[in-house]
Amino acid sequence: MSREVTSAGSDQAREMIGLYKKIFNSSIGDSNELQFPLIGSDESNAGIVTDPNIRENYSTGNIAIIGVGGCGSNTVHNLNNLGAEGVKLVAINTDKVHLDGINVPNKILIGENITNGLGAGGRPEVARACAEQDAHKISDALGNRPDLVFIAAGMGGGTGTGAAPIVAKISKDKGAKVIGFVTLPFKTEGRHKYKIAQEGIRQLRKWADTVVLISNDKLLQLAGDFPIDKAFAMADYTLAIMVKGIAEIIRKRTMVNVDLNDIRMLMSAGGVAAVGIGESSDPKRRSDEAVRMALKNQLIEISPDGARGALVVVYGGKSLKLTEVHKITEIVASRMSSDAIIKIGADMDEELGDGVRVILLLTGIKSPDVLGPEGSRRVEERWISIANDGNSDLTEIVEEVLGRPHILF
Repeated sequence: MSREVTSAGSDQAREMIGLYKKIFNSSIGDSNELQFPLIGSDESNAGIVTDPNIRENYSTGNIAIIGVGGCGSNTVHNLNNLGAEGVKLVAINTDKVHLDGINVPNKILIGENITNGLGAGGRPEVARACAEQDAHKISDALGNRPDLVFIAAGMGGGTGTGAAPIVAKISKDKGAKVIGFVTLPFKTEGRHKYKIAQEGIRQLRKWADTVVLISNDKLLQLAGDFPIDKAFAMADYTLAIMVKGIAEIIRKRTMVNVDLNDIRMLMSAGGVAAVGIGESSDPKRRSDEAVRMALKNQLIEISPDGARGALVVVYGGKSLKLTEVHKITEIVASRMSSDAIIKIGADMDEELGDGVRVILLLTGIKSPDVLGPEGSRRVEERWISIANDGNSDLTEIVEEVLGRPHILF
């Protein structure tokens, strides 16, 4: 990797971290300074005690984030530090020692009498058996009627690769819309591990409505100059922004109503989806800057061109103008299919002052990194480019698993 590429990646990473700090009001990766607003929280209701079932099912919908395996459990641990009121966090693992060190409200050790709590040993088939044996525990943790389930896992090892598809199937059987959020191995980890990862993704796609791929090599390129905890935290923050975006869309009493059924409908129609958040206080360009930031996500290669559906939610202080809302919507619409369905919400938030925040949920997007269910139309028909220095054998593996190859990063 050249010094120029590393420098450019670091500049891009700093831009992302600046956005995260603005949205979450804290320093990324610094556990001693975590002062994040609660995801899905409503500060106007502070001090009011409500029935938890009513809050869970009607305030933000029943949104769950399930971390599977070591990588996935680390993710929900970090998300718990961000605060996740109204979002259920669950960690699932075959490794008891690792699970004991995870700080989330709900933890499930699966397959204890198969592995004795010692982990799956890098064998997905063992993790699958563990998840199937304790499927009732996973089902109980999801509750009676999950609406949206995010599944975070690392692909290429044992537990995440083998158990995540079972968690997705259980979620789907309970009526949830399922979004997988998975990391790919470093290229230096070898051909065999990458093949295991691709098979895990193929199994996950059978049940997930959407699978978002995050490349560890992309993190290395983007944030290689940062401490390792901050580099990996960037992926967690990307997931946090997706969940925060959906939770805020649902919970806000906007001037134009946007509810969970709107989101479920668009996800069903679109096949693949992504959430973006942007914010700007520039007095002359705040609308343009906010929407263009929301359309950009450096960890996931997203093209809104030809998207089939969108929720566009705009927040601003007292100075927010109707013409700005219209302009933001026009910019999004100009990048979408001519017959796309667009739903708009707008509301005042005095805490933003002179700022404007845009939250987008795009469906039917084209992305080599966001995959629809197994058997769906390919999102991008381009040759794979996975920083493997022209290793044709690796390309053949991906062709074998995914059919016509995609650019993963």
